[in-house]
Amino acid sequence: MGVGIEQPIGRTVRVIDQRGQLVYQYPMVITDVIQETELAKTYIFKNVGDRRIFDYHPGQDVKLYFDTPLKKGDFRFYSIAGSPTRSDGYFELMIKSEGGTFAPYLHQLAKIGDLVVIEGPYGRFLKKALNMIAEGKLKTVVFLAASSGIVPFKCFIEYAIDKRLGVSIHLLYVNRTRNDFIYRRLIPRLLDEYKDLHLLVNFTREHDVSKEEILQELFGGDDRNGRVRMLLGRHIVFDDIKELVPDWDGAYYGICGGARFIAGDREKGVDGMLQKLEKGGVSRSMIEIDSFGTG
Repeated sequence: MGVGIEQPIGRTVRVIDQRGQLVYQYPMVITDVIQETELAKTYIFKNVGDRRIFDYHPGQDVKLYFDTPLKKGDFRFYSIAGSPTRSDGYFELMIKSEGGTFAPYLHQLAKIGDLVVIEGPYGRFLKKALNMIAEGKLKTVVFLAASSGIVPFKCFIEYAIDKRLGVSIHLLYVNRTRNDFIYRRLIPRLLDEYKDLHLLVNFTREHDVSKEEILQELFGGDDRNGRVRMLLGRHIVFDDIKELVPDWDGAYYGICGGARFIAGDREKGVDGMLQKLEKGGVSRSMIEIDSFGTG
């Protein structure tokens, strides 16, 4: 499998997208593939030209081009996984395959040494929060992630560590079971490196297991002085957020996940995280969302 667009190897191309935004296309080679879960893999890329890549901020997306058996030059948007403070010539994406016509072929066919094209950066997710932190107007951020929606927040946390942002970060991470838990090797390290990182792990379909058992399996039994909490067998409600975040009414909220996680199901009368926050009293101006579909 090869690169999905015509471009001389090693050359960076400037592109004007459909909205008139200047972005860049970089030919990159896959240098490593890390199996995170049965369905999720981290891909590490190196710029073919050995040059630094475009500037970006945590929360932004890129297009990944890859030829699939169904379409030459196919692409999907993915959140950037690696912090810009850790991406000198390298680039990191975490991709979960949940059906669709792109990610399953990427997981099956892409291998170390393959050439791809990455185009970006796109989007402004989390930019407002970063600006407010830089201006000294924000002390607490709350991240609500479902499944691979953790990716932009992982990027932000690494950035916060390297830049010593000093902001309090509360990560509420939702999965069906512990087998779906992405970054299980990395998250304990992030907790150790950033002492003002607080984690609520929510496994909605774990009914027959104790919190102590999961804490032992994922975190070696160490709750980091109460900074790691478990919520099993049900979905997060707003009272869980109020209990976890002392200054919840002054925090900035980022939500990343599928459409139902964010917006709920109107036909069934089920609220998503956006409605839960707004009904709980959080101003819409203090909430950012980033939605994804299957690839």
